[in-house]
Amino acid sequence: MNVRTTSAKAPTSGPVYRLQLVFDAGPTMTMWRPLLRSLRQSLAQDGPFQSVTVSVLKADGTLRGRLVEGDRTVTLVLSDCSGPQWYPGPAAKRWYGTLRSWARVRPVAVVQPLPEHMWQRTALPGAPGRIWTPAAGAANTALSFTPYDGLPESGANSVLIPVLESSAVWLENWFALISGAEGAEISGVVAHVPPAVLPVEASVAPVELTAEELVLRFRSTASPEAFGLAGHLAVGVPHLPVMQLVQKSLGTAPSHLAEVILSGMLRAVPGSPGIYAFREGVAALLLRTVPRTSFSRTVALLTRAGADLAGAPKGRAFVSEEGLRRLG
Repeated sequence: MNVRTTSAKAPTSGPVYRLQLVFDAGPTMTMWRPLLRSLRQSLAQDGPFQSVTVSVLKADGTLRGRLVEGDRTVTLVLSDCSGPQWYPGPAAKRWYGTLRSWARVRPVAVVQPLPEHMWQRTALPGAPGRIWTPAAGAANTALSFTPYDGLPESGANSVLIPVLESSAVWLENWFALISGAEGAEISGVVAHVPPAVLPVEASVAPVELTAEELVLRFRSTASPEAFGLAGHLAVGVPHLPVMQLVQKSLGTAPSHLAEVILSGMLRAVPGSPGIYAFREGVAALLLRTVPRTSFSRTVALLTRAGADLAGAPKGRAFVSEEGLRRLG
């Protein structure tokens, strides 16, 4: 996986902090575990941190692992903000309560593995503007934010949470904020976390849409790379290692694979992290978008990979039933 955090540099001066790095272990985050390893290594080597401790945010809204307390402690949450704990329910009540309690006493930010143009589809979309801090290491409740669009903030009791892309530029910008002198100000994206988790606007659930509607909806919002990738993913079984193999073979980015996984065209198989199934009729429609020559190359790739598995039937363990039907 091409991770973009390796060149993040610490400020040349300023206080040293202890970092609590929280990894969201929700059902959509399996593909981002390599990013966690790279982020942890990069921040331990180049970030303004005395130590880096990893905790895990579980899908039920609770945390697993040693928590970091005390002065000069900061928290980064690595999450796509798409799991169950980010949406209304008991898990969200626990999680947002924890997030707000941290924000009252320390700097907190979310590192979003998805690119900024996808954040509006998540539970924590954020808005761009100017972020001001009264002092180095100030808690989030002390921050001020002026949105570029001039719209008022979302509620007087909301807590500001900066949202960052997982790149050196975004991380260094946040380092400058938490390590800066009195009155430091940066450009950034901020989400407003309200005192209580509000219901999201009503929308049509994927299970209520036909295969044609799911594919058309995805095509209208997806990047061209993600839509092209989706057709090739339908050639194989939608298991994360297989999908990553196809994604890399096409030269697309992990974010394009994330677009497909979060599109609603797939459903997670309960109890099996990283194992998905296309919703009924979707794979057949996606396969129609793949030219025959490209289709044959992907079948060959998956056949070679399947041949390495013990007992793989005819070397095609990674080719889906829909893909085999089209192959004839």
